[in-house]
Amino acid sequence: MPTNPREARPLEGVTVVDVTQVIAGPFATMNLGDLGADVVKIEAVGRGDRSRSIDPIPEYFDTINRNKRSIEVDLKSEDGREIVTELAREADVFVESAKPGRMEAFGLSYERLSAENPTLIYCSISGFGRDSPYGELPAWDALVQAMSGIMSVTGQEGGPPLWSGLPSGDLITSMYTTQSVLAALYARQRGIIDGEWIEVPMLDAAISWLSARAGHTFGLGEPFPRLGTRHPTLSPFGVYSCADEDIVIAAGTDSLWRDLCAVLGLEELREDERFSTASTRAEHHDALKTEIEAVLADGSAEEWVDALQGANIPAGPIHDTRSVWEDEHVKGRGLRRTLERDGRADAEVIDHPIHFSTLATELSRPPETLGESTADVLEELGYDDGEIERLREADVIG
Repeated sequence: MPTNPREARPLEGVTVVDVTQVIAGPFATMNLGDLGADVVKIEAVGRGDRSRSIDPIPEYFDTINRNKRSIEVDLKSEDGREIVTELAREADVFVESAKPGRMEAFGLSYERLSAENPTLIYCSISGFGRDSPYGELPAWDALVQAMSGIMSVTGQEGGPPLWSGLPSGDLITSMYTTQSVLAALYARQRGIIDGEWIEVPMLDAAISWLSARAGHTFGLGEPFPRLGTRHPTLSPFGVYSCADEDIVIAAGTDSLWRDLCAVLGLEELREDERFSTASTRAEHHDALKTEIEAVLADGSAEEWVDALQGANIPAGPIHDTRSVWEDEHVKGRGLRRTLERDGRADAEVIDHPIHFSTLATELSRPPETLGESTADVLEELGYDDGEIERLREADVIG
């Protein structure tokens, strides 16, 4: 145990076998690794996780695969399946993201592995889950965003539905995967369960995030409209143009509206019937935007952000994925991290966002090359050098 309690990671001593690829599974298991779990990532011999071949290489892969040990195993071979079975016998968690039925075909189903290890927490990520009419459909993120309704509320007013730009369906699924695994581990610790099988369908997970947007439909019987950056019931709220760049202002309450008028020198608008209440301001959003932007045009985005934030009005710059790292908050929090690697370029990653008072997260292992830990993991399972070489020559491992 660490001598300093602040160095203790919450999942220290927990072993996770990771048979996932691309984003949904790997992002979840990376989170478990950040929390201290020993994550053993199973990758196809010679090819590895498909995200290893997505540009830019290796930066795409690196952002979702730190704190893992990579081993190359051919699951189509009997010896390869035995290696994974041996890992599962000693593991706490097994996470897979194959199509329903694929793990059964490999002899790595929950039923099979739980018979070997009754305390195993087994989590299956899939596009649609078992018994879905879409069970065989490949669940690409854009498809999940479309079928869940997320895409329908994303886009400019009057324009077409848009993909969110983030792999939202994947990331939502990742969060539920992490949450459910932690919940099962806690239930096991309390003696409520021995082991558990968890199913996380991407479509179901994405639909759950409709939340208040679904509430609009439940209450009014209408689809939630695409509004771009405009809020359906609050104004000023959204993107506003300054002399040089756009900024975001979110001053939707009466008190914030009064403060905004003071900063912009638009006190007379407070007496305008069109803008006297939250509902009338939302109703006359376009006219209010015109009034505000006429003033903002006299200054730069930086000047106006400083003035508005100085009055505690929610306003800020619209960063892109390059400029965000120069933000004083981001730099002060050290959110962009560099993990050093021997013999090849260091990995640029984003720090784990959660901070505990007495526990800790740690970025201890940079993303590995394909199969970098194969020999080490097999030695821990009891394989000697001769057996490892035999498996390598037979292309069971890489």
